[in-house]
Amino acid sequence: MSGETQKAGDGVSDEEMVEQVNDQTPSEEHYKDVFEREKDGTTTDTEAAKASADELQGD
Repeated sequence: MSGETQKAGDGVSDEEMVEQVNDQTPSEEHYKDVFEREKDGTTTDTEAAKASADELQGD
């Protein structure tokens, strides 16, 4: 390094920054609402139907 400092995210688009953060976020954080909703088990098919296809598919 040349000893110069640079602001975090300088030169990175918002979309690139979101992608980088998303890639670093543990999958359990992505599906936290599903875990909370189903912590005591899925009580009905209606509850299961609330989950999106991505939530059901997982990583």
